[in-house]
Amino acid sequence: MAEKWNLEGDWINSCSCDSGCPCLFYSDPTTGHCDAMDAFHIRKGKYGKVKLDGLNAVMVSRSPGNFWKGNWTAALYLDNKATPEQRAALETVLGGKAGGAPAVLAGLISNLKGVKYGSVKIDPSKRWAMVDGVLEYQLKPTEGGDKSKPIMVANHPLNPDVDSMSMGVGIKSHYKDFDMEFDNTGKDGNYAGFHFKGP
Repeated sequence: MAEKWNLEGDWINSCSCDSGCPCLFYSDPTTGHCDAMDAFHIRKGKYGKVKLDGLNAVMVSRSPGNFWKGNWTAALYLDNKATPEQRAALETVLGGKAGGAPAVLAGLISNLKGVKYGSVKIDPSKRWAMVDGVLEYQLKPTEGGDKSKPIMVANHPLNPDVDSMSMGVGIKSHYKDFDMEFDNTGKDGNYAGFHFKGP
């Protein structure tokens, strides 16, 4: 049985849709499919007694149609700074085996290509994520009408586990691994704080 757990941190997404993310409105992706990368920087977290503060993870996914209808192909990249106990905890939580929002996302995956440990770097202040030799992306915020804050989407499908989404565009965004390759430069990006817990 899974331990009690909670994670709080920063979430940064890049996908192949045009800016505006149809998935946030349950709509079909712009080009009929969606290639996405979702980075998670854990500011504060714990699985049972195992602390997970400061660790990073990135999930890469390809949905063949509507995001919410599942049948994704995916891969998970976890922080090689994690101890063996932290690795086990991350695989349990982010692999969807301990409930909460990660279990919802894991339930949409039909083909998990694999889980790899590597140098996973995330800078929330720059809206930037990188897995050495595999992927890198960075977002530029999309200015709202007041020219001081980004356009935001509130009460989206992942709320309240994920805060109101700030909209952005990928100024660079590419991935190559597991026989998958895509470039989302110039395409949609979103970022927000997350608050996951379970089981």
